[in-house]
Amino acid sequence: MSKYTNFCHISDENSRRIVPAFHPEIAKPIPIQTMINNDQNFTASLFKMLLQQNELVKSLVQDTKAALEKITDLTIKKPKEASHEPLASSEETITPSVLLRFLTGDNRKFTHKIELEDELPSPAYKERTFSVLANIVDMNGNKVQLADCVKFKIMLYTADSPPKMLNLNTSGDKIMRGTLEVEGSSSIFFKKVIVKEVTSHFRNGCFFFVIVPEGADYIKPLIAEDFVIKARKITSDCPKKKQKTQEDDF
Repeated sequence: MSKYTNFCHISDENSRRIVPAFHPEIAKPIPIQTMINNDQNFTASLFKMLLQQNELVKSLVQDTKAALEKITDLTIKKPKEASHEPLASSEETITPSVLLRFLTGDNRKFTHKIELEDELPSPAYKERTFSVLANIVDMNGNKVQLADCVKFKIMLYTADSPPKMLNLNTSGDKIMRGTLEVEGSSSIFFKKVIVKEVTSHFRNGCFFFVIVPEGADYIKPLIAEDFVIKARKITSDCPKKKQKTQEDDF
């Protein structure tokens, strides 16, 4: 039986059972107490060292922040310095030629254009219908017949820089309804067009009325400036409601 264990098995002849036996020569483990240093000088030195490390961390954070700000400034300024082209001014006056360049780019190889048969209403009125008849002509103003039909669309643009195409009015509804798309090869007719917004809510108090061809970059779009929409006009021939008086009750 091993002598390195606290208990060993002893056989009892009478009962034939094994009982544990204790070996007194094996010493019990003695717990070792942790020694705590209560030296005040050591505690003060440790506290001072922690304060110094804290100040060092703060200094590193400030230096890193300053370096990042310098890098950000250099990144923003570099593209501006590298560009020799003047930046477009947000106050640039939008003219038909500027809008044409906005719509077609630098394409100037037009062989045809769109001309109005009649002048647009001036002013037009909100929610009141009007029709637009236009012709396809060559660059000399002669009416022509195209070999194939082309689709044409009516659009409204603001005088903002850059111009914005209007799809919705200030209430969130479609700004136009009626015949806004037609196909034609010589004359194009937009019937019963309705604008559901007044131009006084927008810059310069007017729109650009535009007719553009789709898939036919050889046709110059029509751009009519100073298109004004006013609040719906009340005509004098509208019947007025008769006011009820006390005499009508008798």
